[in-house]
Amino acid sequence: MMKKILSLLTAIVLTLTLTPTIEKASAATVQDHGLYKIINRHSGQALEVYNWSHDNGANVSQWEDLGGDNQLWRFVSVGNGYYQIINANSGRALEVFEWSTADGGNIVQYQNLNNANQHWRLEDSGGYVQLKNRHSGKVAEVYNFSQELGANITQWTDHDGANQQWTLVKVSPSSTTVNSTIVVGAGQVFDGQGRTYIAGSALGDGSQNENQKPVFRLEDGATLKNVVIGSPAADGIHTYGNVNLSNIVWLDIGEDALTIKESGTVTLNGGAAYNGSDKVFQINAPSTFNLYNFVANNAGKLIRQNGGTTYTVNVHIDSCDISDMDEAIFRTDSSSSSVTMTNTVYSNVGDKWIVVQHVTEHNNTEY
Repeated sequence: MMKKILSLLTAIVLTLTLTPTIEKASAATVQDHGLYKIINRHSGQALEVYNWSHDNGANVSQWEDLGGDNQLWRFVSVGNGYYQIINANSGRALEVFEWSTADGGNIVQYQNLNNANQHWRLEDSGGYVQLKNRHSGKVAEVYNFSQELGANITQWTDHDGANQQWTLVKVSPSSTTVNSTIVVGAGQVFDGQGRTYIAGSALGDGSQNENQKPVFRLEDGATLKNVVIGSPAADGIHTYGNVNLSNIVWLDIGEDALTIKESGTVTLNGGAAYNGSDKVFQINAPSTFNLYNFVANNAGKLIRQNGGTTYTVNVHIDSCDISDMDEAIFRTDSSSSSVTMTNTVYSNVGDKWIVVQHVTEHNNTEY
């Protein structure tokens, strides 16, 4: 089978140089929202989503460690010692397919639904780590002790085999304080490699005070990926034109997590935002906002079009988990703005839509 061609993505560092600290993690030292490679003890190969797929049910296999985003995994604590393991490229979660409890049950990626078959306990094993599924109680392994590129990853009864033991290699650098907004220029790619960025006092305190400065400014054509924004977050991220973001986590929403300042199409695939007193995403210009594979929890509203404006905003939400919004998922004062929400789970979101006159929904679940 022909392996996909791997694109070499070069991180554009504008105000500082990123030098990842590579360290081996035990079960007890895994960092919540940390970014890791998962390397099999027996084969020495990396866990990856095959062929860089974004699809539900896409296969998970092993391949030589090439450092691609499809080989990077974000560990998100769900409590009681369990983690979701989220692929940095697709934003989808590692799961045992179709709730299998059988030896040989396939392991794939799927929309983050926070189900028990997507929860994994990390257990130390002979200096390595095992990944034990919450639903089945079985561990992830390279099937049949294979050392072949592309070999399948399945679950099996724990027998402490070397093909069931993994090294977690942390690639998240240490946190950094940002005292001057990081500008990602047109056509540039900024890869934070899982680093946490904290706003210095010159940018703002992350409250609802107006006129705070962003941690990142993205110009037309820019890409931002693999970034964690800590507390304080000041005014988060500002976008100007068509931009792409992937695997962005806001541990603190700040004044706003992201503000669309000038017209364009803004796509955010993968990540999460927690704990804000007002909106998560602010839209201040006619635009299209695509939000995919994202978790948002505990804020006033998910998306707000600038109050009193009548320009058209088109919002597309897919495969997200939205919970604990005081007011709504989307609020607008424009009669022409629209929202399409599909394949999304939500809970306690207030009125859901406020003054949104064009709504399309499909395959959503309230829990």
